[in-house]
Amino acid sequence: MRQRHTYQTVLLSLWLISLSIIGLLPGDVQAQEKTVQAVLFYSPSCQHCHEVMTEVIPPLEAEYGEQLEVLELDTSQPRGQALFQAVVEEYQLDMVGVPTLIVGEHAMVGSIEIPEQFPGLIEDYLSQGGVGWPDLPGMQAIVENYNPESGTTLTLQERFTRDLAGNTLSVVVLIGLVAAFVAAIRPRAWHTSLAERYTPWGIILVLIVGMIAASYLAYVEVTQTEAVCGPVGDCNTVQQSRFALLFGFLPMAVFGLIGYVMILIAFIYATWFEQGPYHDYAPAIVFALSMFGLGFSIYLTYLEPFVIGATCAWCLTSAIAMALLALLTAGPGWPALEDALVDLGLVKRKYWRKRRRRSKRRRQ
Repeated sequence: MRQRHTYQTVLLSLWLISLSIIGLLPGDVQAQEKTVQAVLFYSPSCQHCHEVMTEVIPPLEAEYGEQLEVLELDTSQPRGQALFQAVVEEYQLDMVGVPTLIVGEHAMVGSIEIPEQFPGLIEDYLSQGGVGWPDLPGMQAIVENYNPESGTTLTLQERFTRDLAGNTLSVVVLIGLVAAFVAAIRPRAWHTSLAERYTPWGIILVLIVGMIAASYLAYVEVTQTEAVCGPVGDCNTVQQSRFALLFGFLPMAVFGLIGYVMILIAFIYATWFEQGPYHDYAPAIVFALSMFGLGFSIYLTYLEPFVIGATCAWCLTSAIAMALLALLTAGPGWPALEDALVDLGLVKRKYWRKRRRRSKRRRQ
């Protein structure tokens, strides 16, 4: 019975690892009594805001954990604009613009002043027992709708309808991604025929499409240029969100591009280097990496409509490519994974034969 779910456990573990990397799974973080609560005003079209939101705030949040909460308010939205005007009057700002960060009695403006002063202010306020949200008109109502996961005050409905066409498309793609994951998570007879029909050049084509999408997004994130999104979606809002960076410093698109390169190298080795060492295991590596990427893509696609409130067409293209790779590599991947698991002593060969016989009887 223990062996029965071993092969599924391997792939599910890969998916869970990918999710835990980006913080979806709950950690063992103990609640902290001292908290510094700050408000960051930004505009989606502001590159300096993007720099602060992706390069300054995430490392500090990673360092201080639950001791630091930064609420992000979009000044292009009515509530954000109204509160920003209240800040200008209350703090008597000499320079008015975004990004503007408010913490306690201090106001910082710009991508130079914020990283220079904010870390020291966090330490100062923590030593004093923490500091709450600024006392501003309408602040309490905004805080009640605060979503710590997204860092915004928009409700789920507001986030979804902000980019209705794009987010609807994301949901459709998300359903397809989950269906592809379910279809690939167990060995099926049609996997082999599908692989034989489209291997190798079909897989190469899908890899090229995925790498083009990931390369373009990597360029946008590294150079902090404005993305060309097309008629559907809001790529720049996605790329300026806190989820655009992994571990607070690695652009998510760069991580995806590395994944595509790894899959390409493993696939080339599996296809054209038949005499190489450990060649028999190469299809299993290609399949495992594809499933890892698909699981990762499911999580990121979920974030777009339900957390960020915007959709990136380039991201959806990459996610669809990963789904196709998982389906196309499942045929040779499962037998190779079987060999690897048997050689590692995790399952017995006769177990797989029994499964095939039971599956064959069901089809008949």
